[in-house]
Amino acid sequence: MMKGIFKRLAAVLACVLLGVAGFGWWYAYPGRGPREHVNPSEKAYVETIEGTTVLHVKGSPYEMGYQHGALLKDSIHRGLNAFNNLLKMGSKEIHVPVFVLNFALDCVYRGCSPYIPDRYKREMEGIADGSGISLRALRRLHVISEVTERHCSSFAVFKSATADGKLYHGRNFDWNMEAGLQDNPVLILYEPDGYAPFASAGYAGLAGVLSGMSMEGICISQIGAVTKDGRSFGVPLMFLLRRFLEESRCVEDATRIVKHAHRTVGYNYVVSDGDRREARAYETSAHHCAVFTAGDPRETVEYAIPIKDAVFRADEAMDQTVRRFQTCARGYPNMPYGSDSYDHRYKGMATDIKASFGKIDANIALDILKNAAMRNVNLHSVLCNVTDREMWVAHAKGEEDAWRQPFVHYDLKNLFLPPDQRGK
Repeated sequence: MMKGIFKRLAAVLACVLLGVAGFGWWYAYPGRGPREHVNPSEKAYVETIEGTTVLHVKGSPYEMGYQHGALLKDSIHRGLNAFNNLLKMGSKEIHVPVFVLNFALDCVYRGCSPYIPDRYKREMEGIADGSGISLRALRRLHVISEVTERHCSSFAVFKSATADGKLYHGRNFDWNMEAGLQDNPVLILYEPDGYAPFASAGYAGLAGVLSGMSMEGICISQIGAVTKDGRSFGVPLMFLLRRFLEESRCVEDATRIVKHAHRTVGYNYVVSDGDRREARAYETSAHHCAVFTAGDPRETVEYAIPIKDAVFRADEAMDQTVRRFQTCARGYPNMPYGSDSYDHRYKGMATDIKASFGKIDANIALDILKNAAMRNVNLHSVLCNVTDREMWVAHAKGEEDAWRQPFVHYDLKNLFLPPDQRGK
């Protein structure tokens, strides 16, 4: 009798374990859509400008993903190797096996999946199918921003601040360079069905955006702002930035998007509109979002440096509700004085903008950008003349910062034309 009870108990336990394992598999490995036949060269192509790779993609999400994957296959494989190197470095640092980190990222992706637009999921599937890399690995890459910290800096100057009244938007992307992610840079020009065309300065294999500008005149940037007010699951950073570019026709659209997004961790954003010549700063955490305009009178904290016709940010929030949860820039309730974020980036940008106020052109804006970049972690640096749809982009080379490299100029109005129609 007792033996039978234990047999039944063992059977129940086995069912429970199988159920847990099945749930774990379902949770970590969500399904995907169908494969499609795509001729990658029918609508897409690659060109080289001043030694840099420029990829043109066009069509449905899956089409653009497949074009991207097929035409940049080798670069994507190298980029994935760099990402795996990053995980190995993290594994050694926190003494956790790589497979555990991979599973954790799989779970983060699963939790974020409901907040990722289906069109981006399909594009990732297209990239994986076109390049032959693992879809799971690609999904992990797109949620790494939800579990890692980064620095950065950004500014937008316009109207009376600039020599010609045009809007210049600078953005430093400061992150880990040891893994070699910077070795596979690409400028991607997107023409998505039903959405605004835009350019993304980033890395092969990314469907998300880190830096970019749309042909509607919207430019985006982000700054890491570590906070205690976070949550594990929501829309990943790179997809929120892409939504700004694809869906915004003005900064009010961007404001609506960021306010209604299911945000995860702390970020500050600077978003600008080159046609209306205005910009906004968004200071965010999971549950709070503060919006600031140029020279905003609400920037009343003693460390704020409001400037007319200029919007700029590093880590520290000016809004005290958002700041109350921050651990960055010496953390609340401390003043940010003495932190790299405040002294080098925020105050540094303010000092440079004031010194050249009314005279800022592309060259001076580049100097402001270079001065604000963090040393030894400046992965890429981007300046946009958003009014005229021009970009200047520099990527790190090996272990040498991006700000030290030549900036390559891209005229988007020209580049979005077919090659045989340019210059006519």
